[in-house]
Amino acid sequence: MLVPQNVIEIGTTAGLRVVEVSAVILSALSGIIVASRKRMDLVGTYALAVVTAFGGGTVRDILLDRRPLFWVTYWPYLVVVLALCVLFVYSRRAYESASRWQRRFDVVDAIGLGLFALSGVHIALQLRMPLFVAAIYGVITASVGGILRDVLSSEIPVIFRGVGALHASAVFVGSVVYAALLALGAPQLGAGAVGFGVIVALRLTSIWLGFGLPKPHWLRELQKTGEFPTSSP
Repeated sequence: MLVPQNVIEIGTTAGLRVVEVSAVILSALSGIIVASRKRMDLVGTYALAVVTAFGGGTVRDILLDRRPLFWVTYWPYLVVVLALCVLFVYSRRAYESASRWQRRFDVVDAIGLGLFALSGVHIALQLRMPLFVAAIYGVITASVGGILRDVLSSEIPVIFRGVGALHASAVFVGSVVYAALLALGAPQLGAGAVGFGVIVALRLTSIWLGFGLPKPHWLRELQKTGEFPTSSP
């Protein structure tokens, strides 16, 4: 199923830039928060912020054969992220602010997921990808940066942790909703708001209420026999 091209051309440049800039800043902030937990210096903080903010979009652009990569075309993104890192590393007030934001990490991460998912879906639809494929690109764009962030900080990636909360599945559902609404002729802004809201709501409620995808039957059987940890997905 393809989304009519005229639907996604309206407000493409300005709207996509706003979403992308917001996603970069929020994702970089989540990387900075993790770096402050690990007591990293400026180089480590910047590296973590950069891979978090640009990792997913880079993989998306490579798979879609888009050149130059989005952060090369819009290189000021790199400067903005560096400025944020310098501020948080060398300003005590900013560091204390980051410490307070650690308690809101899930909120920051969920918002970044939602924004990057919208940009991934939008770009895929611009290139005439089918709805389902566009939703997959939304997942890739939203998730890969977080995976790289966690690997570089010696953590099990959030997307792979056996804690039950929705992550990639939340992004996928919201991405499908966004693309489907566009296909049905909904205004781009409205479709984006609904898709974004679905992603953030599913992600946060699954964390706060402790629910996730149903466990596969083989895992339930292993748990009954005590042969598999109960915390695994």
